[in-house]
Formats: sequence, structure tokens, C-alpha cells
Amino acid sequence: MNDNFNFDEIMSNIKEQIKNGEVNCGSLKDLIEKYKELGFHIQKLLEYAIKNTKEDKDKLNNLYEEIKEENIANLCEQLRSYGERLRFRNSGVYERFYDKNKNAPAGMTFRLLELSRLGKRDEVFYIILREFATAQEEVDEKLVMAFNPKYSVESFRALLYSFLSGLLGKNY
Repeated sequence: MNDNFNFDEIMSNIKEQIKNGEVNCGSLKDLIEKYKELGFHIQKLLEYAIKNTKEDKDKLNNLYEEIKEENIANLCEQLRSYGERLRFRNSGVYERFYDKNKNAPAGMTFRLLELSRLGKRDEVFYIILREFATAQEEVDEKLVMAFNPKYSVESFRALLYSFLSGLLGKNY
């Protein structure tokens, strides 16, 4: 997000569009994306504030935990959508994780699930990078965020399972 983000200005423009009967889904979608991105910036700001304050650490920690949980929920939804996009366009990544001939997830997918359950982020990340590289596709930065060590193992699992549920979809 750039530093020129002006929420009030964007809201006024969208309200004006709506008033004139010119609802623009693209503008609304951009606003929602900026809102979600803003949550991660606020989380970073709170981390910085907690490290540099001498008082009210408990209040700041409570705010931090609140925004972190909301960010995780948003990220889960984004990762599920990302997985769905890969599945719907029959990407090489989808083919690496789902065996169409057997009409079942590939064996490596079950290994990935087990390693995730055990909280082995490094091994899971290696497998995902390898599969994306083999499919000659780039890993989305949102998926990389799931491996941030600041997230608990439970959050890591939820994020990865969200991605896989979108990727495997109703086939699984």
C-alpha cells in the first residue's frame, strides 16, 4: 500500500458513484483489498509500538492480538481463493497436488498435510516451493506469509489447510 492512501477520499468517491447509479465493482474490490492490506500494516505498527513502549504493554498486546486474529482470518480466505484459482485454471500446481487419473489427492499432498499437522514449517515450505518450481509457477506472497514464524502452529495449520481446501476443492 502506498503512503498516499486516503480512506475518506476513496469512500467519498465510491459514495458518489453509488449515488449516481454508477456502482463500480472494481473500485469496491480495490477498497476491500486496501482494507485487508491495512490490517497487516497496523499489525506491524503495533509490533513496533510494543517493542518501544515503556507503559501500557498489556493494552497494546490486546490490540495486537485482536488485529492479528482478524488478519489470519482474512489471510485464510485469501489463501482459499488462491487455491481455488489454481484449481479452476487447471494449473500445473493443481496437477502436482491432485491426481486426476486416480481422482484423489497425490500422495505428496498427504505428506504435506501430515507435516503441517506436526508443525514442520520448513519441510512444508520446501515441498510447496519444489512443487511450484516444478510446475514453473510463482508462489503468491500471501502463501509465503503463512510460514511467518510469528504465527502460532495452529494459525500456520489453518492457513495451509485453507490453501489446500481451495486447491483440492470438492474433489477432496
